[in-house]
Amino acid sequence: MIVTIPAPNWPPNGPRPINLKQDVPQVVELLELAFGEKMDQGGRSIVRHGSMTNQPDFLWRFHPRYNRLAPGYIWQEGDRIVGNVTLIATKVPGRHIVANVAVHPDYRRRGIARALMDAVMNQVRARHGNVVMLQVVKDNYPAIDLYRSLNFHKIGSMALWRGSLSRLREIPAAREGSKPPVIRPLSRRQWQEAYQLDVDCLHPDLNWPEPLPSGFYRTGFMQSVSNFMNGRQQEMWGIVDDNGRLVGVGSLVGEWLQSYELSVRVHPQWRGHLERPLLAKLVRRVRTMSRRNVRINHPDHDEVMSDLLEQANFSIQRTLTHMRWDVTYDRSVI
Repeated sequence: MIVTIPAPNWPPNGPRPINLKQDVPQVVELLELAFGEKMDQGGRSIVRHGSMTNQPDFLWRFHPRYNRLAPGYIWQEGDRIVGNVTLIATKVPGRHIVANVAVHPDYRRRGIARALMDAVMNQVRARHGNVVMLQVVKDNYPAIDLYRSLNFHKIGSMALWRGSLSRLREIPAAREGSKPPVIRPLSRRQWQEAYQLDVDCLHPDLNWPEPLPSGFYRTGFMQSVSNFMNGRQQEMWGIVDDNGRLVGVGSLVGEWLQSYELSVRVHPQWRGHLERPLLAKLVRRVRTMSRRNVRINHPDHDEVMSDLLEQANFSIQRTLTHMRWDVTYDRSVI
């Protein structure tokens, strides 16, 4: 549901709701200026589409990243848009994402970002939301200080590692003199156990933009048919301990014409022991597939995985801190 905030006479300077019929081209220019090379693939797709200035504005509504620009607020100075904040509703009721917090370099340190954040936070309250999430570059301390002053708190930081399939290096599945554990395809009956292991290993708010779906590890005939119809590849591998308990999971997912996504989850009691064989398995497997880039989002504090990813010739593209605001209300006015 989209909430429309009536405002018939917005002043020429200051914040106002974004108007997708007229604001999109300037917002795209602002995002490209503010984020540049730091922009992710989705953001660059928006910029490329926005550069097609000879296309009617209504075609934006058919762009796959359209919802990343709506709804939200812009800051306008005369006829110029110098600030933007996007608010996105997620699949989880009451949960929202703040994205594209951008201010033109010539207008920074004037309180524009704070005013725009105040506007979207009030909009979340108007929607009766309960949680707002955002990502910020880990070393962007001024932005982090701003969000903390608005009562956002840090959940953790995730590093995005990328690798070119043609340049990935296979790594040994075990250290010299050691025997690697047995890795088998995840069985159909293990999907719930795998999901619980994932939740135990990684805070749900560190999955972006949505929490991990409960059926992510589910396999079976219908899932295979769905994957085939949608051009999706999905492989899951697991390691069990002597008691048959699942203690490590590696996944490989490939969407149509997009980078392969890898993940490694290891039970806390087995950390430092199973990351190598799982990553080695995934790298060997992905090297047999069609040529695409490979990416993996992983907690940045995991030194074991960081070392292994460097050995496999991955490199960090960016590290983002995830922050959360639990919406508060003045009950006296509700």
